[in-house]
Amino acid sequence: MRLHLLSVPHTVTRADFAHCAFTGKVKRFAPMLFGHGYRVIHYGVAGSESGAAEDVVLMDQDEHQALLGHPYHAHGAGFYGDDAVDGSPVYRQWNLYAREELKARVEPGDCILLPFGHAHAAAVRGLPVLAAGASAIESGIGYYDCLLPWRIYESYAVRHGTMAKEGRHGVQLDSARLEFVAPNYYDTDEWPRGTGKGDYIAFMGRLTQGKGVEIVLELARQRPELTFKLAGQGDPAAFADWPDNAEYVGVLGTERAEFLGKARCILAPSRFAEPFCGSVVEAALCGTPAVTSDFGAFAETVVQDVTGVRCNTLREFSRALDAVTACDRGAVRGLARRRYGMEVVGQQYGRIFDEVAHATRAGRFPATGW
Repeated sequence: MRLHLLSVPHTVTRADFAHCAFTGKVKRFAPMLFGHGYRVIHYGVAGSESGAAEDVVLMDQDEHQALLGHPYHAHGAGFYGDDAVDGSPVYRQWNLYAREELKARVEPGDCILLPFGHAHAAAVRGLPVLAAGASAIESGIGYYDCLLPWRIYESYAVRHGTMAKEGRHGVQLDSARLEFVAPNYYDTDEWPRGTGKGDYIAFMGRLTQGKGVEIVLELARQRPELTFKLAGQGDPAAFADWPDNAEYVGVLGTERAEFLGKARCILAPSRFAEPFCGSVVEAALCGTPAVTSDFGAFAETVVQDVTGVRCNTLREFSRALDAVTACDRGAVRGLARRRYGMEVVGQQYGRIFDEVAHATRAGRFPATGW
C-alpha cells in the first residue's frame, strides 16, 4: 500500500514550522513508518523536509508566500494559525494543485492521508479513484470537527468528545467506519534529558484564555517566591498586570527542549478539553513533570503523582507546584519514551494501516457521499 500524505497548506514541512503541531506530525510521519513496508509520498511546498520516499512539489516558496500574503514568520504578536483559513487564496490554490497530482498518482489500493481534515476536502472529495479501490483516512485527529468516517485520533479524549458531538455510538460490527487511536509521536533524540536546575515554572502554548494564561498569572501572583516563564504565540499585552515574577520569553523553536528540560515543571491549566497538548509530552520526554487540568487528554498523558499532578482548583494548582518536585525525572522521561517514541507509535500505525489495507482489499468502503 502506498500512502499519499498531504501536508498542511499554510506551512512548509520543515523544522522552522515546528510551532504547528500538525506540521510536526507530517514531518515525522514518513521517518516513523520507515521499515514498516509502506511507501510514503508527501505533497507540499518546495523545500519540504518530509523524509518521504517521494516529495511532490505543489508550488514554490515564492508563490506560497505570495498567496499567504506575507513572508514566512511575519506574524508579530499574531497566531500562525490565523493562516489556517479554508477557502483563502493559499488554500484554494494548494488544493487545486494537490487534486491534479492526486488524480495522476493515486492508484487502486492506495490510501490518501488527510492530517488536517477539512483543510484537504477540496483536494480529495469526489476523486474518481476513491470509487475504484483507493481509500482516504483522517490521520492524527486533534480537533472535534471531523470530515471522514475513516479516522485516526491522537487521544481517546478527542475520540470520545467527537462521538458525543456527533451524537452516535462507536463502531459496530456491521459499520462502514474505521476508527483508531494512536498518540502523537516524537524523535526522542531531539528531546535530551534536562536537569531541572532552571527552577522556574514553564508554560508553553498559545497565549489565550483557553490555554489558561490568566490562571498561570494568578498563580504567579500567589507564589511570588517562584519564577514563571511563558513561551508561545500571541500578544502578552492582551493579559494585563503581569507580576514581576512572570516573564514572557517569546516563540520558541529548536530551543524548546532546553527551555522545558531546565524547568521545575510545565504548567498547563487548559480550560478546554485538550485533544493532546504536545508541550506536556515534549516536557516529559526531557524528564520534566507536568501540572495540568484534570480533563481532556491530560487524563491519558499525565499519570497522577508519577509524571505530574492533575488539578481541579486554584488551590490544588498552587500545592502541585511543590508536590511535583517529588516526581522522578528519570521515570517521567522513561515512560514518555516508551509511549511516544516514533519506534513505538510506528508499530501502532503499522497495525492500523494493515487494517486499512485489509478493508481496502475486501472492498469495504464507507458509503458517505462526502
